[in-house]
Amino acid sequence: LVALAAGHITLNFQLALGIFINFTFWSLLWFKILLTSPNIYSVRVPTTILHDWIHISIPDCSNGLKIKKERVVTSISELSSIRGGQMMLALRVMTNACNMIVLVAIQQDLQHRGSMLLRFQSREDFVPIFMVITMVGFFMTGHFELNTTDATHVTGHYIGVLCIMVGTLVIGFVLNWNALAITLIALEYGLCVFWMWYCASIEMRSDDIAVVTRRSKICIGIELLMFWMTNFIVTTTVYASGRNEGNIWVSPFV
Repeated sequence: LVALAAGHITLNFQLALGIFINFTFWSLLWFKILLTSPNIYSVRVPTTILHDWIHISIPDCSNGLKIKKERVVTSISELSSIRGGQMMLALRVMTNACNMIVLVAIQQDLQHRGSMLLRFQSREDFVPIFMVITMVGFFMTGHFELNTTDATHVTGHYIGVLCIMVGTLVIGFVLNWNALAITLIALEYGLCVFWMWYCASIEMRSDDIAVVTRRSKICIGIELLMFWMTNFIVTTTVYASGRNEGNIWVSPFV
């Protein structure tokens, strides 16, 4: 769709549309999971490192799946850490595709303003910096797994999530901290706080699988809404940056 529209729409709109469609297809997988899964509970694939082989973690088939039907799943990242699962592949494809698009947006923003990365002469110079931080966050959350058994992966994943949260402040710089920018940031951070509060307030274990499933779906649903706000922020940032100079109402057509 984006390729067919090329030549009829501006580069800003093409990049923004690419990010929006890419994220939408990823989120459709999670909507399907939430709506059609009979039960959601904790499942893990144990990993190990062979000391006389390449020093990377691989699935430990000797231990089989770790199935805990009494344990609540609190996040998308937890399910995306299952080795070999479609959720892991989908997250890595989505984050890398977004990064390629954001990289082009950074380049066209710098070229339009005749600036360079790490040059701080105006408010607009912070836009590519925070876009880079967002890129780092996307890469690290997609590459590092929240598998709770590998400290490097867990630390890298949390750093990635933090970078995404910090990076989305870019909308404030590109829109000059107007009402829309502040509203989007407030909604994203508000959903993040609500998600953390809800996860901390519920019992993480229950012998009733229906309770486990309901709580898991609520946790995942709240986090999915939070990432939809991230999608709106990144999409709006890419469209309003560069030649559009912070104006989201510029015509998308050539």
